[in-house]
Amino acid sequence: MDYTDLAERLFKDRNKTFKKNFIRYLSSLYSPLIDGYILPDDTVRTTCTGVELYSIDLKKISRNYSEVNDVLILHCLLDVTELHNNDPKKGKVRCRSYNIPSEIVQKGTERVFLSQKEKTNLIKTIKIDTGPDKTNPKNDPVPRYVEKILQRMKVDDQGFGEIEIEVNRFCQMYRAVGRFKQEKFDVVRGSKDHRLYSGYVYAPKEFRQLLRLDGQTPLVEGDVSCCHFHFLLKMMTDDNERKMMKKDLLSADPYMAMCSNPIGVSRDELKDNSHIFKYGNRIVNGYGMTDWEWSHAIEFKDQLFYRHISKRYPIFSESMSKEYIRCKAHRSKFACEVMKTEAKIMVDEVGQRCMAEELIYLPVHDGFMTIPSQYDRVCQIVTECFQHETGSVPLIRRK
Repeated sequence: MDYTDLAERLFKDRNKTFKKNFIRYLSSLYSPLIDGYILPDDTVRTTCTGVELYSIDLKKISRNYSEVNDVLILHCLLDVTELHNNDPKKGKVRCRSYNIPSEIVQKGTERVFLSQKEKTNLIKTIKIDTGPDKTNPKNDPVPRYVEKILQRMKVDDQGFGEIEIEVNRFCQMYRAVGRFKQEKFDVVRGSKDHRLYSGYVYAPKEFRQLLRLDGQTPLVEGDVSCCHFHFLLKMMTDDNERKMMKKDLLSADPYMAMCSNPIGVSRDELKDNSHIFKYGNRIVNGYGMTDWEWSHAIEFKDQLFYRHISKRYPIFSESMSKEYIRCKAHRSKFACEVMKTEAKIMVDEVGQRCMAEELIYLPVHDGFMTIPSQYDRVCQIVTECFQHETGSVPLIRRK
């Protein structure tokens, strides 16, 4: 990360001294954070818990540390997980506990590629869950059909040995491969969101690329672009905005189209920030809220995605800002209702039709996996189900 470039971008209107202090502060802040993820043997921790830093120490570097923290949190470069207000007179100090974004570790410290020797040594340290298969015996027909398909899947061992993947993702995938080979598929329906969960869903996407039907045929993956916005159409009270949204959702890049193709903003930035627009906290009353929740609640309308989409969809954006959402991990009641609609289409409706035609179909939340020869037919079924449920046509991308 180029701290100088970041200072220029985040603090355009501040003087050179302020920017210089910001660079010193950020260097001092991220060094212990990154160090906290590195073990004595230079490997990366498989489970990251965050590092506690004392603000009083950082205050010596920059008296504006509080303002700097707010900016870093706003731009998702810091994730504040806890705030202590102890009494300095009793020898205790005010401190914050931070989590470091995984991108910082990946780009700054973590070795992306491993030699075969390093892989072998790493594998010896990875523990595979030996617990029983968590597949629900009372699953409805579609999950049971998915389980039968998974029983026909084999992992490409040669491809797994040759894959280039970062350390943390490799550890996750190795565990998933281990359970999969033991035929422990862990197929369950979410109790709150009704989504279908299994080892192939929450394992790294590289894992799905290794699956072979009957040990031979690779799978292809399709993804419904901006899936949840199809379900938000019913919230739109303005017919013109609803018509525009349907058209934008079919454009080559829906996220950019909905935000009027802003200059200097990438698609990934908009996509990542759209989760705050859909499911982020709107409450401005800070009673009982964590520091992380508070920092996002007061800034909802200043979020990147909101600022741009509200120019094209002012009525819809205003109604979304008033939606009552107060929950961690994007699992509020509102979010779960949206995901239930997603599951109704992608698991129940599409799944039942694919099962009736004996197609290979493995749902992946707002996407799916199938074999190449059946991809077009599955896309046709997904499109028809979306039209029936939402009245809109989805853009399906082939991965």
